[in-house]
Amino acid sequence: MAGICFDMYGTLCDTSSVRTRLGEELGVAERLVAAVDETWRRKQLQYSYQSAQMDEYEPFWSITEHALDYALAQFDLDPDPETRERIAEAYDHLESFPGAAETLDRLSADGHEVVVLSNGNPEMLERLAENAGLRAHLDGIVSAHAVRTFKPDPAVYKHAAETLDRLLDDCRLVSANAWDIAGAGNVGMATTWVNRTRDPPESIGARPDSQVSTLPAVADDR
Repeated sequence: MAGICFDMYGTLCDTSSVRTRLGEELGVAERLVAAVDETWRRKQLQYSYQSAQMDEYEPFWSITEHALDYALAQFDLDPDPETRERIAEAYDHLESFPGAAETLDRLSADGHEVVVLSNGNPEMLERLAENAGLRAHLDGIVSAHAVRTFKPDPAVYKHAAETLDRLLDDCRLVSANAWDIAGAGNVGMATTWVNRTRDPPESIGARPDSQVSTLPAVADDR
C-alpha cells in the first residue's frame, strides 16, 4: 500500500470559501469580494514562488498575510488592523470540499497511509485540519516548512517521502493544482490530478498519472 499525500489548499479545502468572511468584514459588492479573493490567492502562490526563488523563506502564514495586504491595496481597501486580522484568519476556517473526509477514510480502510503535504506551516495546517473536521481522518501532516521552501521545489516532495519512510515511487500526490502535479511527477512521485475545471495539464513538468474530477473519485481510482 502507498503513502497518499493530499494537498490542502484548493484540494481538500476550498480557498474561495474566504469570500464569506471577506463579504462580512468589508461590506462591499460581491463582484469586488470575488476580485479580492482571486487576487489574494494568486499573489499567495506568486509570493511562495518568489520566496523560494529568492531564497528568502517566510512561513506560509506570512506569505498569506503579504498576499492579503497586496489584494486589499490593489482595490484601495484599507480595513482597520482588527478587521484585517479577522479576514486573514479565514484561512483557518476554509470549508472542505464535498467528500473530503469520506475519501480519506476510504483510502485508510484500504490500507494506505494518508497525510497532508502542503506549503502551509505546521501550525496553520493543524488549525485548518481541525476546524475543517479532517484531522481525525489523517495519519499525519507534512509541511514544506521543514525544508524552508515551497512546492514545487523537489525538496518538498523528497521530504514527504523521507517523513513517510518510503521511496518516492511508493508515494502518490493528490492535488487540484496542476503545477503541483507537474512538480511531484518530475521527481518520481505518482500523481492524481483532481481537475475540477477540466483544465489542460501543465506544459512544463510531468503530466498526471491519473485524472479525476472529484475527491471521492480518487478513492475509486485506486
